[in-house]
Amino acid sequence: MKIKSSLLFCSSFTVALVMSASAQAGWLDFLTGTEEAAETVQQGAQTVDKVNQAVQTGAAATQSLPTAQQSLTGILMNRLGVSQAQAEGGAGALFQVAKQRMTDSAFGQVRQAVPGMDALLAAAPQQPSSVDSLAGGLATVVGKDSAVGSAASLISAFQQLDLSQGMISQFTPIVVDYIKQQSGPELANLLQIALTGS
Repeated sequence: MKIKSSLLFCSSFTVALVMSASAQAGWLDFLTGTEEAAETVQQGAQTVDKVNQAVQTGAAATQSLPTAQQSLTGILMNRLGVSQAQAEGGAGALFQVAKQRMTDSAFGQVRQAVPGMDALLAAAPQQPSSVDSLAGGLATVVGKDSAVGSAASLISAFQQLDLSQGMISQFTPIVVDYIKQQSGPELANLLQIALTGS
């Protein structure tokens, strides 16, 4: 009886040890799997960090480009906080006035200095056919080619872009400086005279 009890105890003890070993092995496997998963997550996080750094580096590089290598629209958006449509429309309105007030040869040089000039000119708001606004009506009465008519055309265009009249004086020096960077001071001076009269 004692032998049977001893054998039964030994058997139970052995089974318990085997089960305990299996449980420990399973637990170790679980821990190993968890560690591998954590390592994978950490590697993924590091990859995301690298991607974010690359994006930030690219953005910083774009901002540090010389003016001559940046688009005029991008410069206006960055410096004035306007939308792309407002930047394109405002620049286009200024170039519409310049086109009316400069010689074909001079404006041809401006056109060459600004990539996408045709798109900018097309983005400029059209003057209302009826006398909807004082500025638009004044431009129609005095003629767009006159200094007063040009100013009235710009005011009307900027109003249609939801930009205040004061934004014209903020757009103008940026546009003139862009031309200066692209083509030199002489063409920039001609553009400034066309836009401001001085």
